[in-house]
Amino acid sequence: MIVAYVDTTSQSFAIGQVTGVLSIFGVAIVLLWRLTRSWRAPSTPAGGDPATTLREERRRRRIIIGLTALIAVGAAMQAVASYNPEPRASEAVATGPVSDGRQADTSRTVVLPDSFAEFRLMTGEAAKQTEAAVLAGRKLPQGMKTGYYDKDGDEDLDLLVMVRSAEWDPKIREEKATKSISQEFLNYFTGAKAHDVTRFDPGQYGGGLACGLSQGLDGDQAVCAWSDATTFGAVRIVQSTTLADAAQTTLTLRNTATH
Repeated sequence: MIVAYVDTTSQSFAIGQVTGVLSIFGVAIVLLWRLTRSWRAPSTPAGGDPATTLREERRRRRIIIGLTALIAVGAAMQAVASYNPEPRASEAVATGPVSDGRQADTSRTVVLPDSFAEFRLMTGEAAKQTEAAVLAGRKLPQGMKTGYYDKDGDEDLDLLVMVRSAEWDPKIREEKATKSISQEFLNYFTGAKAHDVTRFDPGQYGGGLACGLSQGLDGDQAVCAWSDATTFGAVRIVQSTTLADAAQTTLTLRNTATH
């Protein structure tokens, strides 16, 4: 979808909206002056006083100038109201207080945990077989790390997490300097063909958290994503769950993985 590549929260998009608003008011001002051209230039009737006509012409001009000023003020107010770009993802900060006691803007790292909540990280041959089945011959994007989690001990995939971080992937820092979190989510959930996408409280580390539903082998599966200034994480929960529960699982994983 082309719309996925149009950042409606960007500064350039906001400037475009402002330009559109000003253009409309600009056209209105031009029409005002053109349509009142003859009215602003009254002629002196036979036997009339040219000085009186000149005073009337000046009075009418002042009226049009006043109306132009009112339109310009209205245009400025509307333009200011329409300029509302979302900050770039790189500007996201922790909302705090952060539980580890460090400052909100402290540099952090992401390490996928061996376990969190009821999930356990698959390792060894089970992880290799699961990754082979998930990728189906495809290669992971450069700079992406994955984790495969089992919930009930049967070594079947119950949760997949994919993480990119500026800590090990310099490109993500460049991307986050140009995209908003909303645009990151739009691109991800569009690619995942997700519906009913909903934003949730991102927790102590700030940024954004959202979940939606995407078609799986046995029906809809929850897909979630979190984003902050240096990290983007995506989660797919294979088992049936609600969006709220999926968001809580993702938040728990994010909090556990962030150090």
